Amino acid sequence: MNSQQYQKEIWNMRLAVKVNLLYSNIPPLYLMIYRQHYLLFYYQQIYDHFNSYSPQINKINQISFQYKDTLLPYQIPFGVLIDQYKSEDTFTPIELILIYQNQAHFLTLEDEIKNQIKFNLKWACFGRYNHEGYGDPIKNLTQNVSINDEVQAFKRIISFENKEDLFIYYMKIFEKPNTGRIQLPIRIYFKKGGHLQTILEIKDQQQTIGQALNTKVQGINFIFNGLPLNTKISAQDFYDYLYSIDGFCYFVC
Repeated sequence: MNSQQYQKEIWNMRLAVKVNLLYSNIPPLYLMIYRQHYLLFYYQQIYDHFNSYSPQINKINQISFQYKDTLLPYQIPFGVLIDQYKSEDTFTPIELILIYQNQAHFLTLEDEIKNQIKFNLKWACFGRYNHEGYGDPIKNLTQNVSINDEVQAFKRIISFENKEDLFIYYMKIFEKPNTGRIQLPIRIYFKKGGHLQTILEIKDQQQTIGQALNTKVQGINFIFNGLPLNTKISAQDFYDYLYSIDGFCYFVC
């Protein structure tokens, strides 16, 4: 299996989820969520389910999810949240509680999904290209991709169909820097809470992801996409293929 095939397997992974509405007897909703998707992607489906039993006076932008006693953010990949908080049998549906809180600051769901993906992609571009000699770190988001590219990529991200087209979109954004200096933007989430956003500088093609991570933190075991990280994988592969839909590589430790 080459790196591109491995990327497809990573992006294809889904998790079984059971959603209950807090203080309600409405039947729960069962659904499968892609590890790479944000919870935000499923707000409409979840809202519609509970609204069909009892019309909600609440709005879709008041939705929040709680796992045990933890409120879950909606703008990072769902799989990261599960790796951070869940420790039970992975074959048992993950039980989330739907609650309604103060309104979030978005008007339309589709625009908010696009904005969150593009916001994170912008920061990923800064991580990859914000160094001397490269120029504008977000030029690839504005010059190398057209509006039609963005529209088509958004459809692919939502459906995860025709992912070959999606790979082409990311390759336009994440071209190799002309300086030869390769930087990998990462986010490390800690099981005790909090996270670290930083950059790994990849020195050569032989450098492993374990060696690269060791320059930032030592003596830690990492989880990547639900499994213990194989620290012998080439760091270059993470730069080329194994990033999330928002351009970051996410690790839990």
